Amino acid sequence: MTENINYEQQLQYDNDDDDRLSSLPDAIITVILSLLPINTAATTSILSHRWHRLWTAVTRLEFHAEGSTFTTTADHILAQLTAPKLRVFHLSLTSPSELPESDSLESSFREVCRRNVESVFIDVRCSFYEEFFYVPVCLFNSVVILDLGLVGKLKFDFADDQIGGLVLPNLKKLSLNYLLDVPFWLGNLIRCCPRLEDLDLVFILDVVESEIADSVNICALNLKLLKIDLEFVGQTQHINISIDAPQLEYLNLRDCTSFYNFVRSPTRLVRTCIDLIKEERYLEDEDDMDWLPSGDYLRHMSKFIGGMCSVSSLDLKLDSDTNIFTHLSSVGDGFLPVFRNLTNFEMTLDGIGLNGWKDLILSLQCFPNLKHLEVNMEGNPPMDLNHWSAPGSVPDCLVSKMKTIQIRGLIGIDDDLKLLAYILSNAVVLNELCLDVCMMDDSKDLLWKERKFCMSLFKLPRSSSTCEVAFSGRSATTSSSAFEDEYLTCQMYLAD
Repeated sequence: MTENINYEQQLQYDNDDDDRLSSLPDAIITVILSLLPINTAATTSILSHRWHRLWTAVTRLEFHAEGSTFTTTADHILAQLTAPKLRVFHLSLTSPSELPESDSLESSFREVCRRNVESVFIDVRCSFYEEFFYVPVCLFNSVVILDLGLVGKLKFDFADDQIGGLVLPNLKKLSLNYLLDVPFWLGNLIRCCPRLEDLDLVFILDVVESEIADSVNICALNLKLLKIDLEFVGQTQHINISIDAPQLEYLNLRDCTSFYNFVRSPTRLVRTCIDLIKEERYLEDEDDMDWLPSGDYLRHMSKFIGGMCSVSSLDLKLDSDTNIFTHLSSVGDGFLPVFRNLTNFEMTLDGIGLNGWKDLILSLQCFPNLKHLEVNMEGNPPMDLNHWSAPGSVPDCLVSKMKTIQIRGLIGIDDDLKLLAYILSNAVVLNELCLDVCMMDDSKDLLWKERKFCMSLFKLPRSSSTCEVAFSGRSATTSSSAFEDEYLTCQMYLAD
């Protein structure tokens, strides 16, 4: 009897929920349906006679399709939509090699654009190497689109007269991820977007099969965020990339082969990440060794990074071949311009070892107001690159500004302690020194060796009376506050 009552109560609750939903105005129900994938929204037509055509008024079209059925499905759906404005078009597409001829494909996308769509996102899933998505030209000829994002293996087959018709006067965000070519008209496309604020370009290039322009001019006077990720899968080719974006605030580059320059310095730049570390394949491909940076490359990129002196946060990733600080300190060109706004500096030294620290310390003279320094020491450099050599001077920021220093990748050798002794003896206002140490020892003596290193570390003289030194190793973590009267308290990692 109780079970029957509970069932009847639940049925009543369900009916009440249906009634509350049905009592909403059509306009609100349509907004709710717009948040659903189109096939789900369409199935609501079976709920009641009133709901039969509500889904056709959606302003957000999201659906999944295969290449062989895309145009048929898209044309069928679009023909039934009644909303004069399609706010969002989101397509997940598989098997693009099965798409119909370009005229039919262009017609379907032209119908999408005719609905005054503001945001277009197309995610293409390719199943094998030689499968691409040829981007319809109509997507680059709209006065309404504000946000255009294309994800997949992108190719272009535009005729000369089509390229001349590229126009996106109101586009604010453009994401092309990933491009299999560097088309010669890419700079023209960007110039056709006068209101562009956010540009994200990802390239995966093959010298043999890709069309690669020698130079790209990124001229976008309202651009605030720029991301470029460029990688070669075969032999490399140098590309000259110039940036004219005086309103730029955020810059993110991952590219170890191209030559970059600013047409005019971006004085509003706040945050920058520059990754010049070469991919692992360069270390093994003897046929591609001619790409390795020359003095011209280092001088050019040093000047480029010097144009970012307005930043408050800088993330710089270098390896032994792209270490611009070594170049600057050795050729007598002087240091980089003064970065007076820089308070946060993160640096990766890949395969450089302790030898790179002298140049890094010298470069700190360029950052007079630096407060937070993070250094990641990656790779496995040979031991002859792990020698500390103290510079002849001490940067002012280390003495009077530096609050926190974090170092990852130390290996627990005596030269590490010499570096740390230099830092602690000169950092007068330092509050925290955090160390991540990975000793190259798999023996049962690892814990004892880490303890010995910590004992020596915590005994080093400190100019700052408030500085705490934190240690994290492979077998234990501890800090200077846990060291007293030759006794050290730590937390140990116990393997299963």
